[in-house]
Amino acid sequence: MEEESFYFKGAGSIYEVIPEEDGIYTIFKDGIEYIQLMRQKNLKWLRVDYKTDLPILEENEEVDSIGRVITKFLTKEK
Repeated sequence: MEEESFYFKGAGSIYEVIPEEDGIYTIFKDGIEYIQLMRQKNLKWLRVDYKTDLPILEENEEVDSIGRVITKFLTKEK
């Protein structure tokens, strides 16, 4: 099943989540490309570095919040 993009509102901004290949999600914030995320096997969400395409291990509440919304959306779609 191909995943579709979706929108959500949070922290006064409108986000669009676009599923890419290999479990990567491109996030647009207020219409501007913002970050890319991926989920680790332990369900932790990580930001992906644009230059290296490698996950960045850091504590980031916004990434965690966006990841929770993606997880909730994917669970609802099943």
